[in-house]
Amino acid sequence: MFHMVTTFINTLSSSVEGFILAGLTVVLFIWLYIRTALQLQTARREQLERLQKSLLLYSRVTGPLSEMMERENHSQDEISQLVSLLEECKAAPILTSDLHEQIDAYIRERDPSRLSMLHKTWVREVNRRIEEQSTLLRKWDRPSWGFSFWVLLKPALPFVALVAILVWGLQLYQTLIGLPESNVIHAWARFISCVIATASLYLVFMYTRRLPLNLLYTGLYVLIAAVALFHLLGLNMALYIISVQVILFIAGFTLTTKRTRRERPYAGRDLVVEVAPTLITEVSVSSLATTPNHDISELPTRSNRKNNKYRG
Repeated sequence: MFHMVTTFINTLSSSVEGFILAGLTVVLFIWLYIRTALQLQTARREQLERLQKSLLLYSRVTGPLSEMMERENHSQDEISQLVSLLEECKAAPILTSDLHEQIDAYIRERDPSRLSMLHKTWVREVNRRIEEQSTLLRKWDRPSWGFSFWVLLKPALPFVALVAILVWGLQLYQTLIGLPESNVIHAWARFISCVIATASLYLVFMYTRRLPLNLLYTGLYVLIAAVALFHLLGLNMALYIISVQVILFIAGFTLTTKRTRRERPYAGRDLVVEVAPTLITEVSVSSLATTPNHDISELPTRSNRKNNKYRG
């Protein structure tokens, strides 16, 4: 492989056409780098905007929900106002399925036990999103040396992936020259397998995030790419290798399972597991959504009177 690439580079440097092709390659690299860098920057900005928009929508429910949790009797106007605000929160860009289920359940039943479960889920979701926003802001405002280097290197990955695919294509071309017809399928299988491995690594470095399910996807992509290393054992292994890669790819569909009804919260479920903290006020959420360097702290717990009511 190294000899093949070296020969190709020497061929380019020995002719005028080679210099022109090298110049076009440099232009392609610069274009892909700038385009990818702008896309990544736009994606980061849109991610932060989605967080801020969601937090602003959540903050409108914070006050009414907290007040209703502190009293046992609720007027019809208070319930109608809360339902209206909850309907608006369905438009939050990063609304989770768990919170969506709790909102729909309360709107449908208007049950006080549903309100308690909604409050607990609401606190958990708001805290998670505030922490996520603060982490993003700290990471981009005060990046570490390693992260800064990765930000500089990442826009070059599309060009690297394209070059890798061209190398596999050149290898296929040279392998097919003088190859017996019985081994042609092995050469094509190796080419397709190497392209799959390159695409898998590209997805790992460009798009996956550090979330529980995405960590499984990342491990699966890395495993698919690692299997391609067995091509070093010879061309006859190509069909077995690509078969394993296809099996691993199909196995990835089993990771997208839905939660069972037993795993989802419902009315009457044990509400005494832990006492949820009080939701923060609309002013505090709004300020967090616009303050870059705000540190996350625990939300205050509810009043002792409310805690005693839960224990009862």
